[in-house]
Amino acid sequence: MKGTRDTKRQERKRHSIPSVSIAGYTNAGKSSLLNRLTDAGVLVEDSLFATLDPTTRRTTTADGRVYTMSDTVGFVRHLPHQLVEAFRSTLEEVADSDLILHVVDGSHPDPEGQLAAVREVFAEIGASQVPELVVINKADAADPMVLARLRQQEPHSVVVSAKTGEGIAEALALVEGELPRPGVEFKVLLPYERGDLVNRIHQQGEIASMEHTGEGTLVSGRAHEDLAGELAAYAVT
Repeated sequence: MKGTRDTKRQERKRHSIPSVSIAGYTNAGKSSLLNRLTDAGVLVEDSLFATLDPTTRRTTTADGRVYTMSDTVGFVRHLPHQLVEAFRSTLEEVADSDLILHVVDGSHPDPEGQLAAVREVFAEIGASQVPELVVINKADAADPMVLARLRQQEPHSVVVSAKTGEGIAEALALVEGELPRPGVEFKVLLPYERGDLVNRIHQQGEIASMEHTGEGTLVSGRAHEDLAGELAAYAVT
């Protein structure tokens, strides 16, 4: 499966599509969270490595930007090195992502221990530098005092319940705010037959203004380098 995953990752990078990985201790509720966040139908099963192949879903932000969200295998304490190696191509999804949603079971007796165990694996696979949002799940079953303690210890966190939907809207808003933003400003006049470029700007860029004129669509905003290069032929001052 490694070749297939590598090809998909390269394709996403080529199109400058940001990627989000959902990672965490086994049975933290990652697949259920992906279902909630993307309305995807994913196997939900309480077992180690129930999710063997990352389930990747294409989704969009509230303003129409496209990104991907992947569910990954569940981690455990002191994950044997040979298991890390065996699943390395799967775990590389985490290290290659733009944002990690680190899911922790807020109702577990030792959520801090779970967080530490998962971060050990992050370090081993080279994912420690990837921006991380801690998602404290199972708020419907957790002790409010524990949730408050976790929020204090993990300032960059959000409390949710994948079961009831509590906190999901806030989590999505935080994810969208964390996604990498396009870096190249542009102002272009696109002929009406280039509606394909307008569509790509909607999906991959950020639109500051758009006006339909007699000559075409006047658009200004920000785009990634590849798209900005294609738009350069239509640049106006």
